[in-house]
Amino acid sequence: MKIHHLGLVVTDVDEALAALGLSRLNITETIFDTNQKNNLHFIHLPENNLWIELVEPRAEDASTAKFAKKFSIGLHHLAMTTEDLETIETMYTSRPGNFVLGRYQINVDSFGGKIRTLFIAVKGLILEFVKVEK
Repeated sequence: MKIHHLGLVVTDVDEALAALGLSRLNITETIFDTNQKNNLHFIHLPENNLWIELVEPRAEDASTAKFAKKFSIGLHHLAMTTEDLETIETMYTSRPGNFVLGRYQINVDSFGGKIRTLFIAVKGLILEFVKVEK
């Protein structure tokens, strides 16, 4: 597995960008995730060959709203690439204390088009596994 991106939850996109030494010009794509009720802002850092996803809750019941209220800006999840979400799910959920937080499908052009994701809680860490559909 390879690190795909870091997911940061933010209440103020411009403040988060400034903290990272970036600007809105660095955002390659922004989409609204209707399932989770978040704006997703994607930034590629070519010098690290890494993506950053700024997750901005847009409703009180957004999937990240409570996290945002608590932290304003914070590391929410670490995303890894995979070709087999089912095997990953079995492997991680067979361990005591780990559990699935959610499964989503969304189109992210910056990530290659349609992706499927699996979020798993591992103790205090949220892992997202990303599979690009071909």
